[in-house]
Amino acid sequence: MRRPRMVCRAVGFTLLTVLASIRCVAADDLPRRPVLGAAVVANPSGVRVTAVSPGSPAESAGLKPDDVITSFAVHPVSTPAEFVSTVRATPVAQPKPMEILRAGTAQTLLVTLISAPKESDPNVDTIYSSITVDGTLRRTLTTQPRGAQGKLPAVLIVGGIGCFTVDNPNDPYDAYRYLAHDLARSGIVAMRLEKSGVGDSQGAPCFDTDYNAESRSYKVALQVLQSDSHVDPKRIFLFGHSIGTVISPRLALEIPVAGIIFSEGVGRNWFEYELWNLRRQAELAGDTPTEVDATLQTKEVCMHRLLIERQNESDIERDTPDCKDYAPYPVTNVYMQQVAALNIAEPWAHIAVPVLAIYGTGDFVTAEADHRRVVSMVNANHPGSAALHTIEGMDHHLGAAGSPQAAWDLRMKDHKQSPYEPGLSAEVSRWICAQTRCG
Repeated sequence: MRRPRMVCRAVGFTLLTVLASIRCVAADDLPRRPVLGAAVVANPSGVRVTAVSPGSPAESAGLKPDDVITSFAVHPVSTPAEFVSTVRATPVAQPKPMEILRAGTAQTLLVTLISAPKESDPNVDTIYSSITVDGTLRRTLTTQPRGAQGKLPAVLIVGGIGCFTVDNPNDPYDAYRYLAHDLARSGIVAMRLEKSGVGDSQGAPCFDTDYNAESRSYKVALQVLQSDSHVDPKRIFLFGHSIGTVISPRLALEIPVAGIIFSEGVGRNWFEYELWNLRRQAELAGDTPTEVDATLQTKEVCMHRLLIERQNESDIERDTPDCKDYAPYPVTNVYMQQVAALNIAEPWAHIAVPVLAIYGTGDFVTAEADHRRVVSMVNANHPGSAALHTIEGMDHHLGAAGSPQAAWDLRMKDHKQSPYEPGLSAEVSRWICAQTRCG
């Protein structure tokens, strides 16, 4: 584990305030990255765009969700990892061609990358630093109250599945940024971690890493957060979201924490969860009961061979061509095989710290029943230590979307996002402050 190199700097704005405003922060050893502003997944013809950040170079160039990028800066791209590497190696401020397929028609867009900006908030300081994981540097963003003094409670945000960046200063839909800044305004330090090969982070491309390596990176981040000069190591909490709810209880058993927040998570073994989730989403998509059951039959065969038997994907698709119809995972098959091998309930039986389960009623990816199950498992061994709070209309992506059907239609049909649900920040900060003194 690499401890951050510390430097002292003045953050006051006048001579009279400089002496009172000098503090030590972790030196930033990582350069800022070039920014395109598009999320992609694998596609037979290149990489398919799943989201375009508002105000980004990608949006300015005219890139849209469902476009398939086949070449960037005259370099053909065939995988998400190859695409990310190409973008990272492209200089900023120079227009470059991007070849795409839009509804099957070839087009050329011109895109000019920019250097990633930094967050700015009059009430919050965001410290850009890095940690060492497996011999490479990973970007961390630690938010704290402006001019923070003393030892404060803190939260490590353990995020969801996929190769997205948590460093989005201009994205109006970045839920983790809103949460981190809101917590800092409440007197709570919050750390976010960029995954391997994402954003400024070094390391193997995110699309090539696995669950065990990702879990290891959060362990290092938690150890570094414990050493932060503004953090009380006995008042550190984990906020697990989505796949982060699988990582966080295991992490808490390795390194003691003050409590765990379980939000929009999984509370049963992955194979069962994924079939249950597919049924819910097929019904939201309007499939008939016959179609839903046929879909689940095929999915069960495909998923069992891939995740449980760990067969080669090309062999599965050769034998069962319908397996090609299922969208690829946003991570490697190895990642998902490691998750599928876990006993999801097992660590919760050993958790002896307070647990808050938060469920948004607009979530079409996870179920309230899983949250109740986690609460029940914790309370079975430590009565009264876990509780469930629901947030009306919050979706899986922590946005204010309404019903599951409305959230599904907005994201899956209209390719839009919902604004952040501030009730989440209120629930998290209120609960943490009830467990331990804030401010």
